[in-house]
Formats: sequence, structure tokens, C-alpha cells
Amino acid sequence: MSFVMIASGSASGSGMRTVSMRCIISAAAMAVGLLLATGTGLGYWLFAPTHPATPTMPSVAPTASPFAVEQIGVLSGRLFRLESQAGQLSEALRHMVGRVPKASASPASAAGRGGPMLPPRLPGGVTAIDLAEMHARLQDIEQQISQVADAATLQHLELQHLPTRLPLEGAQLSSTFGNREDPINGRRAFHAGMDFAAAPGTPIRAAAAGTVTFAGFNAAYGWSVEITHGNGLVTRYAHASRLVVARGAAVRQGDTIAQVGSSGRATGPHLHFEVLKDGDATDPQRYLAGL
Repeated sequence: MSFVMIASGSASGSGMRTVSMRCIISAAAMAVGLLLATGTGLGYWLFAPTHPATPTMPSVAPTASPFAVEQIGVLSGRLFRLESQAGQLSEALRHMVGRVPKASASPASAAGRGGPMLPPRLPGGVTAIDLAEMHARLQDIEQQISQVADAATLQHLELQHLPTRLPLEGAQLSSTFGNREDPINGRRAFHAGMDFAAAPGTPIRAAAAGTVTFAGFNAAYGWSVEITHGNGLVTRYAHASRLVVARGAAVRQGDTIAQVGSSGRATGPHLHFEVLKDGDATDPQRYLAGL
């Protein structure tokens, strides 16, 4: 079967063309396949499982905060529904292709043929309206998948600004957040962060993307770095032996910003790591993955 296309223009340029039904259906099927491949690749990129944490400290952040996980779940469910709809359309188109009669290959096909030129009839009761509705549905699914992809990109950028990555790889947790005996004078005192013991010179990495708002020396923290991440979140990295970033620098999650040392008020080489929310110290364990 075929469609008739009439092109209008000058007397010499006017004419009539036919487009086969198989070509139209094949093109639609290929479009559906492309949408499925795009959706599957996006789903794998967003929701691929991460590696389990090691007994000490993992080198990457495998999870995000609970509210971020909930938003990702919403995007995942919507994407799967769109893929299901695209699959149903693809199956319908395959059935239509199966009903299209094949051209005869007998020698009689070379014999003389003729007759008036009439509009083609679609097979199996399928009408041009049906095809138009399927085309509209495919366009709608394509638009929705595009919107999900845009939302996923924004979600990924937002997660990069949450301090979920461990600032040291393979280090040992030596002190937790909260009240403790001060390691210098032995008195009861509040510890505003977490301490990670590591060898001097070990790279200290940004727990999240942001802007360096302080990089210098402090009597209590020694050589330290503070990074502002937006939404009232600030991370602090203290007691370094050397800084490799300056104030105003833009850093990505995982970038090296300093090296472990024992400067300031410290008993030995380690990283003192803090997370501040609207200026108040909060337990970094609420954000860091794998702890």
C-alpha cells in the first residue's frame, strides 16, 4: 500500500508522488526504538547501583540524602511509565507491519497492468486517523522523556552541591560529632565536626561543589578551607599542612583542596571536617554516605 502526495507549484514542477505504507510504519517503529534506547540509557545513568562501602571509608559517595533519593524515585517511576507507553506503541506498530500485504514476486507481476489512480486504503481497518493519533502520542511521549531528562540533569547538579562525598579516601574515623573529652586538656567539651586520622600529605577533597569562601590560617583550626555550597550549607576542612585552593575558587565535588597535617590546635595529623547549616554546626554523618 502507499500514500499519494501531490506537490503544487509551477506547471513544470507540479507532480504526484507515492510513499509506501511500509516506509511510514518502519520510520515510526525506528522512532519508538530510539525513544526506548534513550529512556533506558537515561535510567541506567541515574539509577545504576553504586559499590558497597568498605569497612573503613569508601572513596566515592554511593548515596545521597533521603529527600534527594525520594525525588530521584519520582523521576524513575515517571520514566518507566513513559517507556511502557512507548513499548505499547511499538508493539502496535509491529502488528500493523505484519498486516501489510507483501508484493507478489510471481512472473505475472511483469505483465501489463493498469487502472484508475485512486487513494490507497490502509490494511486491517487501520485509518489515517489512527496513524495520526499514534504519531501524536509518540510526540507527546518524546516531549515527556525530554522533560524527565531535563529534570534529571537539574537533580544531578543539585546533588553535586550536597556534601555527600567523604573528604578523605581510606582514612580512619578518630572522633565523632558531639560532646567528648577534649584531647588537649581532657575537659568535657563539644566537638563540632568529625576527625579522620590520615598520613601527612594525604589529599583532602571537597565533599561537594561550591565556592571557596575562606582559605587561610586560624589559631584553632590551623590551615583550613571553607566552601559555600548554597542553601545555607558550608563545609570546613581544618588542620591542613598545605592549601591548594584560594578564596574565590570554584571547586567541584571530589576536587583536591588541601593536604592533611596537624596545624593549629591538634595532637597529630588528621582532618577535622565540619558541616554547617545556616551557620550552625550539624552532624556530618547526616550527609556523608557510607558512615
